[in-house]
Amino acid sequence: MTITPGHWLAQQQQAGRWLCLMLDRDNEACQSLQAARAVSQYYSLYSATAVAELAANGPLVLLLDHLDEPALAKLLQQPELNWGWLGSLPDDDLSGITRHWRERLLVGPEGNRALYRFHDNRTLARTLAHLPAQEWPAFLGPLISVCYWQGEHWSCGNNPAPGEYPVPDPVPWLEVPNPQAEAILQANILRYLLAEHSEDLCRLVEHQDPRLWLAQVLEQARAWQWEGPEQLEFLVVQRLVEASGAAVIHWQPMPGEDAMEHFQRVVEQRKRLEGDGSHG
Repeated sequence: MTITPGHWLAQQQQAGRWLCLMLDRDNEACQSLQAARAVSQYYSLYSATAVAELAANGPLVLLLDHLDEPALAKLLQQPELNWGWLGSLPDDDLSGITRHWRERLLVGPEGNRALYRFHDNRTLARTLAHLPAQEWPAFLGPLISVCYWQGEHWSCGNNPAPGEYPVPDPVPWLEVPNPQAEAILQANILRYLLAEHSEDLCRLVEHQDPRLWLAQVLEQARAWQWEGPEQLEFLVVQRLVEASGAAVIHWQPMPGEDAMEHFQRVVEQRKRLEGDGSHG
């Protein structure tokens, strides 16, 4: 539902609800909003979790008890900065919402965990647009209502059954498609190559666009079902090494090979070439 944040805030206050702000700490308003509050009025979401070392840069959840704060007004005037979102709660205790999001913070299998960006309004907007209403309670937990910028206008959504819920298995919000996923993956890979394989990357840049080259490599990874981190890293790095010279690995799958057999064979081939002193 389209709504202005001022109207939503007034609605929630009139209903006797407490208001909170989920805020990315990178925003310049964060320091003043935090300084204006008692310690019990805000929580660092990453504290007391497996990623506590990131707490100083992680998101905050803050109570909003004065809606005339200049820092809040500035945030609401700049939604395109994607600083976070607004929520309403039954009381002024932030411990429930903090516990709820900490339980949903890390996603993926052991050894390959990733941070779920629940504090990002773009993530929230995509998820609520994708999830059926019956799955909203497990996602939103104690939040009664949320108000967020969805890229073009403000929207709000009401939780049909606020409360405490365990994380479901499977997790439905992790199935939400991210239209930016490919761009994010490419940017992360290019940053890694610049840091760890800068000489090979510079040679590549001399004769082709690294983004186009990487897009082709990732398309090959998908075709071969090599989408695990180890498989992607191997394919990208070895293809980069080969890009400035003749190919020495027989990359194409053999008849009857599944994805894992294909990958293991190519890795062994690379090891043998290295043992022989060959270079791609």
